[in-house]
Amino acid sequence: MVESESFIKEVSEEVKRDKLFKSLNKFKWPLFGSILLLVGLVGGYEYYKFDKKTTAQENGEVLVSAIENLKKSGETVSGEIENQFLAILIKLNEAKYFEETGDIKSAKNAYSFVINKYSDNRFFRDYAKFQLYLMDPAESLSDTKKIEVLDKLSAPDSPMKLLALEQKLYLYVKANDLDNINILLKLISSDRAITPEQVSRIKEVESIYELN
Repeated sequence: MVESESFIKEVSEEVKRDKLFKSLNKFKWPLFGSILLLVGLVGGYEYYKFDKKTTAQENGEVLVSAIENLKKSGETVSGEIENQFLAILIKLNEAKYFEETGDIKSAKNAYSFVINKYSDNRFFRDYAKFQLYLMDPAESLSDTKKIEVLDKLSAPDSPMKLLALEQKLYLYVKANDLDNINILLKLISSDRAITPEQVSRIKEVESIYELN
């Protein structure tokens, strides 16, 4: 009786092992495919990180080389650059270089190039427009065309909003227009994006008119 029970137990275990083997054999290819996919994903991600790092390094080298060539010999980049962000940075650096060296015409051309060529990039387009304005700012409220530029740049969705509002504030200070000075001071100071430097400049205006 004992031997019979032992035999039945052995047969039962053998059947279980056979079922397990068949199950594993049935799912071995899907399992193998899943492992292969996982390995491929990990490998692909590691390659992506490596490629991104290499590309960033190459772009950095191009930017540094462009800056060095500009400072040493005034040489600008004339070829087409695939990376739009890199191309804009190089062109803006050229514009600032020309501005600092007194070549206003070349500086304006460089800023205008950014505005026209990369008009889909709101931040850099408005930044270039603001730099052009600073090169030839309005002297009074009668400079309507220049005021129109500030009006557009000070729109709620403009990345140059606060800086443009400051320029409008200075025009009202020149005109001693206290009502509009108060309005602009409130607009600027209530904006969450205001910087510590801007806070300091606003306080100076407030102290002049004893508004604080």
